[in-house]
Amino acid sequence: MNNKKRPTIATVAAFAGLSVATVDRVLNARAPVTEDTAQRVFAAAEAVGYFAARLIGQRIRERRPSYRFGILLLGTAPDFYNNLANAIREAARDHPAANLACQFEYIHDRSPAAIVEQIEQLAVQCDALAVVSYTHPLINACLAQIRAAGVPVVALLSDIDEHFQEPYVGLDNHEFGRTLGWLLAHTCGAREGSVGVLLGGHRFIGHQTRVDGLRSYLHEHAPGLRLLDALINMDNSDISEEATLDLLARHDDLRGLCVVGGGGDGIISALRQLPLPARLCCVVPESTARSHQALRDGLVRAVIDTPATATAQALMNLLVTLQAGEPFDAQRHRIQVALQIITAENARL
Repeated sequence: MNNKKRPTIATVAAFAGLSVATVDRVLNARAPVTEDTAQRVFAAAEAVGYFAARLIGQRIRERRPSYRFGILLLGTAPDFYNNLANAIREAARDHPAANLACQFEYIHDRSPAAIVEQIEQLAVQCDALAVVSYTHPLINACLAQIRAAGVPVVALLSDIDEHFQEPYVGLDNHEFGRTLGWLLAHTCGAREGSVGVLLGGHRFIGHQTRVDGLRSYLHEHAPGLRLLDALINMDNSDISEEATLDLLARHDDLRGLCVVGGGGDGIISALRQLPLPARLCCVVPESTARSHQALRDGLVRAVIDTPATATAQALMNLLVTLQAGEPFDAQRHRIQVALQIITAENARL
């Protein structure tokens, strides 16, 4: 190729391995072509420096369907949810098959009526919803009505339907709990003692499933580690801090402490107040700058992370797929993202 010559449609066609007529159809929207073909033409145009590459990109975007998705997140654990929201924005912007816009709302009032109102408002404005919520008859009835009206709803991070008959994106929460048990059993340095656990609320199915998984692992493989009754922290770091100090004061044999929802920073704050390091193995689920520093300082033994990028990409793909109006298929519409274990050796924030 003579690089001094200005690239032409023929240059683009040759680079893409397509006919000139196909490139012309993409450029001038003369006839439909597949999304893959259009992308090949666009990539070739950019690679050879074709002057109309931006126009080709615009033509491709014009051909794609456009959707607006409502994303309802918790107003607690701001570092975690801000990170997830940013990842969702990036995944929406870069989606290869649709033009996506996301409308974010945050739950600050956790009463069922307030959550229902937020869900209903989003449903009126959006083509599909992703919701982080606990299960409750009013919330479940609201979601059922919205789905019946043709607006898909995905449970994000924690199931809302107790029978798991709904689209879902997040970790395998039972696997999370058993992994948590493995970490505690293998890193706390004790075969006997008590283990404290904090959760956002018993109605969060994902949180309860994690506790069940933790309990089952300890029962099977570390029976000397006694799981204390779970304490509610409302995913709030201040409550987690108070609960941690209280557990340390009341249980001399406390050997493990973990959070299965939000509020892990509260454990870190409590441990930093102690005059001497606690003989305590702590595992938290939020990958933040603060939890990574706690790993390096030896306050936290491990972080079980929900990878934001993988979760966001899976969510956008599923929400787009559901626009086709397919009936619920547990094999295709329940997406479990692989968890990541972070220690002081691979903490990079």
